[in-house]
Amino acid sequence: MAPTACRLGDCVAGARATVVSLGCGENEACRLRELGLMEGASINIVDARHCMLLDVRGSRFALSPAITAGITVLPSR
Repeated sequence: MAPTACRLGDCVAGARATVVSLGCGENEACRLRELGLMEGASINIVDARHCMLLDVRGSRFALSPAITAGITVLPSR
């Protein structure tokens, strides 16, 4: 069975996923794309306790739960 898309905020530390869509505000989406977090990008979730620490193309940054709730990803197996 193929994995189904979910919110980035629902992923756990150690998971890998591919970004499907950015459903946050226009300014936030533009900034995320500048950082490399765009549709089709492969990401690793490093930590998911208070905020979500991501590794995207060798760079790490943290996102708030409000931002991760609007990002749709497809988890990797």
